[in-house]
Amino acid sequence: MAREKTTLPPTGAGLMRFFDEDTRAIKIGPRGVIALTLILVALEILLHAFGPELFG
Repeated sequence: MAREKTTLPPTGAGLMRFFDEDTRAIKIGPRGVIALTLILVALEILLHAFGPELFG
C-alpha cells in the first residue's frame, strides 16, 4: 500500500509572514543601531557641556 502524503493545514489566514514583506526602507543592522545611539548620546553630552557657550 502506498502512503498518502499529508499536507499541513493553511495557517495565517492569508496574512504575509514577517520575512515575506518587501519594504524599500533603509536596513540597519544591530551594530549600526548601537553606533547611532552612542553618537547621539555623545552629541547630547557635548551640547549640554558646550551649547550655552556656542549658542548663547
